[in-house]
Amino acid sequence: MSDGPTRVRLPLLLLSFALLVGGSKLDSLRPVEGQVVALGLPVVAVLSGAGPFVHTIQPLRNAAFGVGAVVLLFTELGAYGASFGTANAPLPLTQRLLLLACVIGALLCEVAAAQRSLRVRLTAWIGLSVAFGLYLPGHVSDRNLFGSVFAAFLVALFAGGGGGLLLGEVAVRRARA
Repeated sequence: MSDGPTRVRLPLLLLSFALLVGGSKLDSLRPVEGQVVALGLPVVAVLSGAGPFVHTIQPLRNAAFGVGAVVLLFTELGAYGASFGTANAPLPLTQRLLLLACVIGALLCEVAAAQRSLRVRLTAWIGLSVAFGLYLPGHVSDRNLFGSVFAAFLVALFAGGGGGLLLGEVAVRRARA
């Protein structure tokens, strides 16, 4: 496996952060930037988490891609409704339960990958996307979409990504023991 995408990930992340901060200084760009970040963040998170499964056995790859597809569908629906809709309502209960079930599915895929010596952080990336998708639709502000998206990102990063990272690490260490 090539180290190419891994080597450019940090500079791209820093460049995108610089554009995010620079663009937020212009008041006319803030709503558009909020929409772009709201729709782009779940895509980046799911692709980053499910991407390493390209190099594994087919059943595991299909399971990881299936979890990613379901998470991407529901988080994008929530982000689209929050960005372009007029209602400030959380996701329906069935969608919230399916997203939480996908976190468990991501955890199982991560453990199965670790047993095949593939080190992935699927639960962290899926947890980040799920937390973003759960938080944003119920907490979006009509007056400040960018601020709402940024707050949802911070909640998702620490609660979803951090929680998923911790959960994945504990599960993988228990499975290897």
